[in-house]
Amino acid sequence: MAVIKITDKKALDDLHARLILQLGRKITLQETIDLCIQYSTSNFEDFLTIASSVPRLTEKLAQEIIADFEQYKDTHYDKDAQFPREEDKEIYSL
Repeated sequence: MAVIKITDKKALDDLHARLILQLGRKITLQETIDLCIQYSTSNFEDFLTIASSVPRLTEKLAQEIIADFEQYKDTHYDKDAQFPREEDKEIYSL
């Protein structure tokens, strides 16, 4: 078993205590961590959203970008152009 450093030990202890109270039986801290991993694996998209500090490119946003590209692909490029749309900020500020 690997040794890991927990940044917010109090949050883990609180979660562990709440689990014990709700389940009505004692579980080990290792079981609590295992449950967190199982939950995160089962709900990976939600977990990724929480873990990610970079805006995610969703299927819907990708389709909108592709549609906009198709609509404007023959437009002359202006190097001094501004990008006032919120979607553009997500793309060009990465």
